[in-house]
Amino acid sequence: MIVLRTPENGKKVVVNTSHDVCLYEAPHNPPNTGTRYTAGTDLYAHKARSGKVYYYSHSWSMWQGSEPEYCLMTDEEMREALVDHASDAGPGSITDTERERIEEYFPGLFVEDA
Repeated sequence: MIVLRTPENGKKVVVNTSHDVCLYEAPHNPPNTGTRYTAGTDLYAHKARSGKVYYYSHSWSMWQGSEPEYCLMTDEEMREALVDHASDAGPGSITDTERERIEEYFPGLFVEDA
């Protein structure tokens, strides 16, 4: 359990990566990649008791002595991060399960508009 504060009014938001909805999980050192995936950033949605949804990132590292970092994100920052990951190919791209979860929070995010 981690306590974050909103930048606009300093409200406390208690997040927990074990209970919150993971919208995107960065790859964790898959086989035969060496040290390529020993750090990453996962993206989460947290629903507060008030019903408001807060988005945040969890940056992690497998390197000894590294501390995880948590950062609240605006809706727009989360949208941009998710679209960036959706455009990646291979390890690190959004899975079908993640895409379905994301669509629950951001309906139509992946609908082509060109």
